[in-house]
Amino acid sequence: MRRAAVALLGIALDAACLPAAADSSDTARVGDLQYGNGLDPRGWTPMLDPSGPDEMSWLHPGMLRTPSGVLYAYPPELPAERLLAKDWLVSGRLELGYLFDGGDEHAQLFTQYTDWDDSFALPLFELDLHQPDLGHYVELRGSFVTDDNQFYRLRAGRYGRYKLSAFYRDIPHIVTTRAYPFWNGFGSENLTLPGGLIVGGSDPAAIAAAAADAQRRTVRVDRSRSGVTLEGNLTERWIGYASLTNEERNGTRLWGGPMFFNTYFPDNGGILETVRPIDFSTWDTSAGVRFANEAWRFSAQYTGSFFRNHKDRLNFQSPFQLSTVVPGVDPAGQIGKGQFSLEPDNDYHNVHVDLSRNTFWDGELSASGAWATMRQNDDLAAPVTCTGRGGIDLGPGADYSYACADWNTPASLSRLSAQARIDTLLLNAKAIFRPLPTFSWHVSGRYYRENNRTDYVAFNPLTHQYGYISENGSQGSVVPGEVGIFDPNNPLYASYFVRVRNTPYEYQDTIVELEGDWQLSMKSTLSATYSYDLYQPEHRERDRVDEHRIKLGWVSRDLGDATLRLSYEFATRGGDEYNYAPYTRYFSAALPGFVTPPGGLLAYTVESMRKYDLSDRIEHKFRAIVIYPWREATTVSGTIYGNYDDYNGQFGRQDQKATGFVLQTDFQPAPETTANAYFGLEYALLELSNVADNEAAASSNPAFGGPTYPFANAWNTRDKQRSYYAGATVTHDFGRWRPDAGYGFTLTQGRTRYDMATIGALPSLAQPFAGTIGGA
Repeated sequence: MRRAAVALLGIALDAACLPAAADSSDTARVGDLQYGNGLDPRGWTPMLDPSGPDEMSWLHPGMLRTPSGVLYAYPPELPAERLLAKDWLVSGRLELGYLFDGGDEHAQLFTQYTDWDDSFALPLFELDLHQPDLGHYVELRGSFVTDDNQFYRLRAGRYGRYKLSAFYRDIPHIVTTRAYPFWNGFGSENLTLPGGLIVGGSDPAAIAAAAADAQRRTVRVDRSRSGVTLEGNLTERWIGYASLTNEERNGTRLWGGPMFFNTYFPDNGGILETVRPIDFSTWDTSAGVRFANEAWRFSAQYTGSFFRNHKDRLNFQSPFQLSTVVPGVDPAGQIGKGQFSLEPDNDYHNVHVDLSRNTFWDGELSASGAWATMRQNDDLAAPVTCTGRGGIDLGPGADYSYACADWNTPASLSRLSAQARIDTLLLNAKAIFRPLPTFSWHVSGRYYRENNRTDYVAFNPLTHQYGYISENGSQGSVVPGEVGIFDPNNPLYASYFVRVRNTPYEYQDTIVELEGDWQLSMKSTLSATYSYDLYQPEHRERDRVDEHRIKLGWVSRDLGDATLRLSYEFATRGGDEYNYAPYTRYFSAALPGFVTPPGGLLAYTVESMRKYDLSDRIEHKFRAIVIYPWREATTVSGTIYGNYDDYNGQFGRQDQKATGFVLQTDFQPAPETTANAYFGLEYALLELSNVADNEAAASSNPAFGGPTYPFANAWNTRDKQRSYYAGATVTHDFGRWRPDAGYGFTLTQGRTRYDMATIGALPSLAQPFAGTIGGA
């Protein structure tokens, strides 16, 4: 395979003929936090030239390490500046070049976020203007690779008074350059079949030929983002700020269309792998104020986000046959068209307030609150797009067909728009006290509430039926009766168990925490934390989940020059009674007129199944970290860790474990040279168990060992993984050149063991292959 390569020939010109300036906005940036492109991913890397050996840290000369022994990075060197009129100082840099690329130019990772092309390039330009006497400054940064891979950033203001920032950036995301969807209308809302293919009934050979002859296309999304932020002092104590950001996304994305029974019965469907359009706009805005004096601190902020999708739905034609053929009965009609609703327009509003005050015992009291609402009210799409009749007519007394005209119009909906809304409330409070120089403690509380106000009942006022036509009619045109509707006035549909309402998942979470820190000696500290988490989900298997957690930590620098950090956590989780099937209220069985089938409602889940986020659990975590400073320029560190979760349930997740270690060394002999190397090993385990239903004995009995979930259908799987990883990097600055070499190695060996009581644990269509399943 040819290797992809990109070369840049260029000239770098420095206004001051000295190393360029460090980016002075690398702290306390306001607005967008990511700038860069393929040549400069961080947006200011070329300006971060290190200082000489006399300036080892931001704190004071000669301080080479943190208190734990980790090496400080060398600070960037300040530029030499030239004097302009009116006491303005200027420095800058300009780089010009031309890009050449070759080899496998379509390699996925080579072009994924950078659309390389033979073209003129502006790798970097930067201009800094400062007026020291009055504190004015102007900073301009930018880079241009291609029309869709560039960034520009402006910062200006007066220190201590105000600052203005603005930016613009483009980022391409290329998924593939070799896609071959054969539909007409690539990138639009309407995908139609080319000539030679028949909607809902093409020959498989003709479909394969159309795919082989299709034009190879590029699937990509281009993002452009721009914004402006203004912050300034309103008074001596008050600061105000506001920002506005816009992001545009345009292009295509890989997409798969749903077709019923497309695997088991190929003649009744097919998997559609094509593309969908992307045409999004998002506006983000925020505004707020901050206040501070000797005792009080206060802030209030509003944040809003407004998403707009300029394409509502994707209409597509299928070449596959999607209606069943019943012997002696004509099919109701071919289902060859589909429709998929794309992301709806939505709005988000958030108001956040913080208040804190100094108090006795060198302490601090703080409280905060936030209220947010998420809303979308797009027009709803009709359940089907077919004309004529759908479903299957098996004759008198078994007519499972329906008139498309009763379902392909907005008049078939219970309401015309979504009216979806979720509100959230967050409250925090914390008290910190330091009664002794060697002892401090804090207590905190957090309350979060998510309130789902969306309530939709699927009811067709034209037919007085509940539910909706599933899969655009394809499911009911393959299996008689599986249309997706409930009708208390029609015996054919009076016992159908179908969804008629949305489930408004919501919850509230309350956390209380108490922590203390003791300084046992000048170089040793002990900490202990207890927390209680009360999780109260609604419309789930449990109404209450309790978790108690204890964490112990010890930090010591008594071991010579080394620093040792030890931590251990123990947590136990329980709750109220577990209801294995809490969702009946949102299905047709909860409506008047529902006729319970002779055998009762089918037990869709064994009653002893426990979902992992709500099940009982015991958790252990430990971590040990050693940092040893070796000589002046080297640090050696090691970490050992273990995480063990034991889930108390007969079926579902059983165990999850991970144990490993990492060894690392960092070397920085001079400002121009840095190097590091690491090696690690991890063992991981995930164990699951379940029981398959007896497909020949549908029953309402959910018990393990009953007719629906017999002992013979139980199974268990254990997934073990052992991972080795190692790597090294070396960087050296030669002035004009800064090579960066790195190597990474990862080896993961997995062993999955599957045990089953009998072949009844497999689906009926997989049982003939039972001899190839099992073992490890």
